[in-house]
Amino acid sequence: MLRVIIQHSAELVAFIQALDLALYKPQKRHLLHIMDALLMHSNRKTLSALYRLLARVPGPKAAADFFRESPWQVEAISKPRQRFMLHKLLAFAQQIGLASAIYVSIDDSLGKKGKATRHLEAVAYHHNHNESSRKKQAYTNGYVYVEVHLQIGPLGFLFDTRLYLREKTVRRLNRKRSPENRLHYHSKYHLAREMLVELAEMLPKGYHVYVLFDSWYASAKLIKFSRRQHWHVISAIKRNRRIDQKRIDQHNQALRHKPYQRVTLEAADAAHKTRTYLVRTVNGAMADGVGEVRALISKRHKRDKRPRYFICTDLRLSAVEILKIYQKRWPVEVDNFYLKQALGLGDFRLQSFEATEKWFAVVTLALNYLQYQHAQAYLQGQTSASLADSIRQHRLGHFRTLLRTVIAEALRTGQVDAAVDNILVATEWAIV
Repeated sequence: MLRVIIQHSAELVAFIQALDLALYKPQKRHLLHIMDALLMHSNRKTLSALYRLLARVPGPKAAADFFRESPWQVEAISKPRQRFMLHKLLAFAQQIGLASAIYVSIDDSLGKKGKATRHLEAVAYHHNHNESSRKKQAYTNGYVYVEVHLQIGPLGFLFDTRLYLREKTVRRLNRKRSPENRLHYHSKYHLAREMLVELAEMLPKGYHVYVLFDSWYASAKLIKFSRRQHWHVISAIKRNRRIDQKRIDQHNQALRHKPYQRVTLEAADAAHKTRTYLVRTVNGAMADGVGEVRALISKRHKRDKRPRYFICTDLRLSAVEILKIYQKRWPVEVDNFYLKQALGLGDFRLQSFEATEKWFAVVTLALNYLQYQHAQAYLQGQTSASLADSIRQHRLGHFRTLLRTVIAEALRTGQVDAAVDNILVATEWAIV
């Protein structure tokens, strides 16, 4: 395999140094090795595969010990990362004159592992919402995490991710653990709330914050928590939620003879494509002490028997504004794609839950680096740049360094074949 990483990217080194991480120098070196290789490798990102890209570094056993044995905590990376990225996001937004509205999206995602995977503590069978139907429920062996994403205009970043374990899984794992090492069960609501608490502590005053989530997170507790922070909520809700003591689907029936408002939106996942929805609005008090909300009943066409329902706690917004803001949840799906497909979030083979949490922290940091590079490119006028462009530029930089190294060695020694053999460690090339 071609050891393509001769020396680390200067931009990546500067990024890690700017975070001022509370890690020892050997730990920072392993962090740098793994992040650089994550960005370079395009196939399954096992530690062995990652370290085969690095020249003059120890074997993958040292990388495994970085996650399993090295005495550092996830907070040593996550806290400085969150502060740095939030500070840069606000500074970049102010620099280009974006509005002072911050959109905070909450979601969770299921990643699949092989059916035979049994001994990784972070892996268990979870309910699969996407593959389930009303007649049959589907369960998938894999891992689940909750995430929070921040967005201001076209700029945004993944604030944090938290691994989720079922209560049944926590009980099973604790049977084999000593009392001081036992895990504690946290529901998805509590994981989301913990991240929002951290955000509230870091976020300066004076910003209008909208918290966005789907119907699975539209609990009264989470809505009321957001309102106590003086944040507004825009959320999808299920049809049995009550507005003015009446189910929202009953409001839909009561308004069946009323005219619709046509709302045309640009599709979030495709450029220059629009979709028109038929919308009715209901104002009233939501149950469970949430307070006054504006509810929307949205249909794709007049005969749509499964409309979608939304609520908004900001009564000043129109139906068009509410739906446009709700569309800003789309970057969460982009985060999930890059975490899983480009950065190998699900390629971990670490047995303990704590080691897997560290893997998640490193992969999240790698995604933040790409988002930081993307924001800088946007500020330089490259408005059409994407995270894929950041990965491409990172890989091109390493290939340039590799070519310079081979050419310089060939010019110095006058032996082209020997210079090439010093770089290749196998006859089969696996350029990534």
